[in-house]
Amino acid sequence: AELSGDDFDEIEVVVVHDPVEALNRATFHLNHGIYTVILRPVANTYKFLIPKPVRTGVHNVYENIRYPIRVVNHSLQGKFDRAGRETGRFLLDSTVGLAGWFRPSKKFPAIADVPAADTGQTFAKWGIGHGPYLVIPIIGPSSTRDLVGLAGDYALNPLSWATFVFGGAAWTVAITTPNTARSLPDQLDQYDAVTKEALDRYLAARTSYI
Repeated sequence: AELSGDDFDEIEVVVVHDPVEALNRATFHLNHGIYTVILRPVANTYKFLIPKPVRTGVHNVYENIRYPIRVVNHSLQGKFDRAGRETGRFLLDSTVGLAGWFRPSKKFPAIADVPAADTGQTFAKWGIGHGPYLVIPIIGPSSTRDLVGLAGDYALNPLSWATFVFGGAAWTVAITTPNTARSLPDQLDQYDAVTKEALDRYLAARTSYI
């Protein structure tokens, strides 16, 4: 398939250095243990107990909630057409789609597939380099730029606003647990696809991230 100008605009030539490899490797192996002993059983239990249509609905709702992250970053990147399309998709899915449980926007090509946007991507658009490669406990591979970008995404996420407004451990768990559970199976499948057959899991994960 041929690439359009928009496609080339999304391409970034990436050079990410790993000056703290020893620490990163230690964190990586800690994460691998957490994934294996704790998170994988949680993901498997979630898939076993929750029917796929319900899992899909939960996934759709939480992706719909992330609308401010996408629309703000499209705007900060000067991609106002995408911000408008993102808004149209959000309004349709939030109303006709029952808070995003369904995605009627998929039936309208103009708004069906708006490319994703996040704060790390915005920093890249502004010419900010990745900085050192990092492995974050539980979260996994990142870079200094994308770690700061993750903090920006957190600040723009309405789930963060809800936990701040309502407060308390019970509310935080109730709001964030479904979001964590819905993302775990896919994330662990991606992790396995990258590292399972690798002689050096750490290098495989780092290369895949970069």
